[in-house]
Amino acid sequence: MRLEGMVAVITGGAGGMGRDTAMLFAREGASVMVGDVDAEGGAKLAAEAQASNFKLSFLRTDVSKEADVAALIAKAEADHGKLDTIFNNAGIEQPVTPSDEVSEALFERVIDINLKGTFFGCKHAIPALLRNGGGTIVNNSSVSAFANVGGNLSYAASKGAIMSMTRVIAIEYAARNIRCNAINPGVIDTGMNQRNLEKAVDKEALEQKWRSITPLGRMGTGEEIGEAVLYLASKQSSFVTGIGLVIDGGRIAT
Repeated sequence: MRLEGMVAVITGGAGGMGRDTAMLFAREGASVMVGDVDAEGGAKLAAEAQASNFKLSFLRTDVSKEADVAALIAKAEADHGKLDTIFNNAGIEQPVTPSDEVSEALFERVIDINLKGTFFGCKHAIPALLRNGGGTIVNNSSVSAFANVGGNLSYAASKGAIMSMTRVIAIEYAARNIRCNAINPGVIDTGMNQRNLEKAVDKEALEQKWRSITPLGRMGTGEEIGEAVLYLASKQSSFVTGIGLVIDGGRIAT
């Protein structure tokens, strides 16, 4: 029960690493408010959690809309009386595209969800955390903020900006007892990467590429990401702020 008594908001929590993190948080004693555009997936998650007597609820949330993010955080605070932590996880991939062929519409969509969604989460969580005497913010960046193979310009741009945003907030609010950190996942076995695999002309070659750039030789799991988020969200990391925790099986060490 490492999060007993804590109240957490998780965006993009209906699937992938967000879902795994939400269930881990609830299992560890937190009251969890999940936001996602996937209403069906969110309802299934809430039902599964409630069947296990976990404290988890769902609110349909489009993180590219500031009013939706504000409402998600306000509901968590209203229902539970406080906010202790937020995991700004919601994000989408960019289909592999040569950088000179990335359309304005594609670039804006990725930025709106990945970067603006994280900004809205931070902006509206900070006042709630301050009302609670402090707390933690965990942003989902990516190993793409540091290491790249090309073809993902808008995605890498959004994730690099999230790292900069994380450091700004960490410095600005440290004296007010808010810690802000990021995770930087490598190749993780999630719906996002499964979609990338389905679009690949040579699926076997892509899977081999993922293994070859990861010294541990496999994809990470959502559960492994959840444990890292829990560490940064909890008192276990009480002297940690402003970092990007790389969870990539050794990729950027090569």
